[in-house]
Amino acid sequence: MINPDKIEEWMREVEQRPSSAPLIIRYIASRLEELTRRNEELRAENIALVSEKKVEEYESRIATLEYQLELLKRQVSGDVALTPEAARPARPAAAETLSLVVYTPGGLVLRVELPPEEIASSAVLANFRGVIAPEGALPGLLVTSTQEELLFVFDTGRTAAQPVIGIPALDPHNLDWQQAFLQEPRASEELAVVLPISRMSLYEFCVQTSRKGFVKKIREPALETYIANAYLGTGVIQRSDKMCGLALSSKTDRFVMVSQQGFFFSMEVDRLPVAIEEVMRLDTGDHVVSSFILGKKPSLIIATQTGKAVLRDAAWLEHSTSFKTKGQPVLSRERRDSGVRIVGAAAVDENDWGLALKSDGDFVAYKMSDLFGTGSLLPGQAPAQILAFTTFRLPAAPAMPGQPPTPGGVR
Repeated sequence: MINPDKIEEWMREVEQRPSSAPLIIRYIASRLEELTRRNEELRAENIALVSEKKVEEYESRIATLEYQLELLKRQVSGDVALTPEAARPARPAAAETLSLVVYTPGGLVLRVELPPEEIASSAVLANFRGVIAPEGALPGLLVTSTQEELLFVFDTGRTAAQPVIGIPALDPHNLDWQQAFLQEPRASEELAVVLPISRMSLYEFCVQTSRKGFVKKIREPALETYIANAYLGTGVIQRSDKMCGLALSSKTDRFVMVSQQGFFFSMEVDRLPVAIEEVMRLDTGDHVVSSFILGKKPSLIIATQTGKAVLRDAAWLEHSTSFKTKGQPVLSRERRDSGVRIVGAAAVDENDWGLALKSDGDFVAYKMSDLFGTGSLLPGQAPAQILAFTTFRLPAAPAMPGQPPTPGGVR
């Protein structure tokens, strides 16, 4: 600090050694410049407080945290207690149900409730009446908890959040796009991704992928801000490219991406780029169909349109050491040349389930342990093809008060 004693000391120094004067003056000038800068910062902060800009920022942060808390509470049936009232006896948890969500690029959304006790291997859980692809593009599939919050992301980067229960549940055996819920696009945009986000605060990153093999890693706090502002970004550089997928992850997770022609790219999330960058070089007619986090799953399942369930140990997957690689092939050149294409892929274990949409309009469930044995999604020489494929896990059975929950739950 500059005080009277310090000033007296400088004056004596100048009187005894005049050559020290320039050095002391430069020090005083530097200190005054620093104090002036700090004064301007405080002045700007005071102005922001007076104009309520700072208040609005704090209110926005509080609203975001309250939103995250509400999502987490919904995941545990609302039985989260944050006050001393938690001492009262706990209520038995309600049985969780699953929902099948089917959506088109035009924003049409169908929902079917799937009671876990009615799900059986090779059983038809739902089916279409009439046209399957009303806009000429195959629909996307998602099986998730009915208590989830969904983030609808359009190819323009615009987002909209919607709870699953906000989408009307329909008759599973009489699905018709005429009865669909509409998450309305604007202008010429298309719905690209539907992502469950109720647990996003438990992750560190969200990995955004494009159809042409471009990737961007988004930090979780930034993701919350983007969702609050209803804009995530397109995730693309080339005009011919489009957003393809979003995957929540931790820094130590392993990210996997697979193309329609059966090429895999795999890399640790920590090494992925934070700016949009091409990490997988695809042929002109190829594009990414699935992206996911490997986690601790021991196996990979790859579904083809011909009904084959190709299985690989997770150890089969090679670690990519650089960007712009062609990737690791799972299909032989002969099979690719014959027209075999990938419709979906995921990391699984024997307790997971698969769900396939067939060209005859049926949604068929498969116990993963059964697929491990048969390797087929279609019985015999069935004429149907597989149009879309996804995986899910049955929810854990509700625990009684004082008992630990049964392992499980939707991923």
